Amino acid sequence: MGLAGRMPVPAVLERSDVAVVIEFIEGTHGQDEIDAGHGAEVLSSCGALLRRVHDLDPALVGSSCSAGVICHGDFGPNNVLLDPATYEVAALLDWEFCGVGKAIVDVAWCEWIVRMHHPAAADSLPAFFEAYGARPTWPIRQQAMLDRCRWLEALCRQGDDSDGVRLWRDRAQATANWTE
Repeated sequence: MGLAGRMPVPAVLERSDVAVVIEFIEGTHGQDEIDAGHGAEVLSSCGALLRRVHDLDPALVGSSCSAGVICHGDFGPNNVLLDPATYEVAALLDWEFCGVGKAIVDVAWCEWIVRMHHPAAADSLPAFFEAYGARPTWPIRQQAMLDRCRWLEALCRQGDDSDGVRLWRDRAQATANWTE
C-alpha cells in the first residue's frame, strides 16, 4: 500500500498468506480514551484523519478508478492509536477492508462504532463532523450504517456463521431504530 509516509500507518515487517506482521507503534487505543471520558478529543482527531484519508489520490492503493475516495473500510476509534497527551493519531490500523468507494462508508461507520459501543459518547460526535468538515444528513448516514451491517451479515452467511448472522441482523435492527 502506498500510504507509508503520507498517513500514520505502521510499517509492514513480514507478510505471508496467513499473516501480516507490522511494527509496534506506541499509543493508546481510541476506544480506551473514549471510555476514559475523552470522546470529543478522540473524535476530533478521527475526523481530521479521515479527511486526510479521503483527500488522498486513489491511485495510492492501486486503483485507476477516479470516482470515489480511498475508504479504510472499518474506520473508527476502534482502529486508531493516539498519543495520550495530545490525542494526535499515532497509527491508523487494520486496513483489510480498504478500497475505493464512497466517503459516507467511513463517515457513517465511525458514527456507528460510537453509537453501538460507546453510546455515552454519542454527544461528542459533532467534534468528529466538525473536524471532518462535513455532516451528511441523518437518513444518508443511517442508510450507510444499515448497508454495512447487512454486508457483514452476508459475509457471515457466506462463512456459514449462524451466530454472526444473528448478531449482524440484531445490530441492523438496533441501527434502524436509532434517531439522530
